[in-house]
Amino acid sequence: MLQRYIFPKIQSHLEKNPILLLLGSRGVKKYEMISSAIENQEELLHIDFSKKKHRTLFESVGKEASYLPLFKEKKYIVLQEAQYLICLQRIIEEVLTKNYPIRLILLCSYEPLLDKVLRDVLIMEGLEMKVYPYLFQEMAQHQGVIEFDKHLETRLVYGNYPEVLSQPGQAEKYLLELVKTSIFTNLNPNERINKGDKLLKMVQLLAFEMGEPISYYDIGQRCGLDNETVERYIELLEKAFLLKKVPSFFNDKKYELKKTHIVFFLDNGFRNAVIQNFNPLDLRNDVAALWKNWLIAERIKWNEFNGIKRNYYFWRTHTKQQMDFIE
Repeated sequence: MLQRYIFPKIQSHLEKNPILLLLGSRGVKKYEMISSAIENQEELLHIDFSKKKHRTLFESVGKEASYLPLFKEKKYIVLQEAQYLICLQRIIEEVLTKNYPIRLILLCSYEPLLDKVLRDVLIMEGLEMKVYPYLFQEMAQHQGVIEFDKHLETRLVYGNYPEVLSQPGQAEKYLLELVKTSIFTNLNPNERINKGDKLLKMVQLLAFEMGEPISYYDIGQRCGLDNETVERYIELLEKAFLLKKVPSFFNDKKYELKKTHIVFFLDNGFRNAVIQNFNPLDLRNDVAALWKNWLIAERIKWNEFNGIKRNYYFWRTHTKQQMDFIE
């Protein structure tokens, strides 16, 4: 696995802070990074809350009882897929208010449902981090820019997920499975998706219209969903760190597009797996869209990594004038 820029931050954080909320889509190797940052593996307790029996155990703890006995006197408590825990807020508040000799590490592949005040505290105190598929800078530093440039076409088609880079021969199989897992898995306890086939079709339509203004009504008509459901599904996938929704910029001029959005995918490989198209660039008609999506996704990821807060927009007019990306 390539050295991640965020890895030294994680190591330093675990030395000083009682909690780390680490966010990122499935497949970015969150647990592997945490495990590598902990020297003594005997001090680590890893609990995966995608398993119902683990959720049931924690959710059975009474309101006045402590969660500390469940941590089995370990120093590093890693709760994977912690967004599934209905009692997550209680656990965080207990650790923040008690002087426990532990480090609580929460790995979430979807934004957890926490009180806004608590979430703001975690952000302001630097207790939350995000990790994405490899950054361009990480790959270029490892390979060298010249060598990376030789493989740029591969990155445009297969993207930057760690498993894709470490096992290129299995890239297509891995990405197709990642799409299946992401689309047909409940994202958090309160979001039930009963129309997985229609959701998949919606994401396919978004993939074909990547980087172009979308109409919730048009997409809904084509995949059998209403406008509100389309909008909600897009927000769910954005909170799962798979998409980025960018609104239109306008100055109240009649000729400008208003109240519409463009959707970008945060990884090209995931997008191409959605439409099951891994053809080389010389056999594709979407090269410009792939190139634009890759550049913009890399810019957004770089800003996120560096803690740079930015608003993103696009600008279009009815007379075909356009700016693809405004930061």
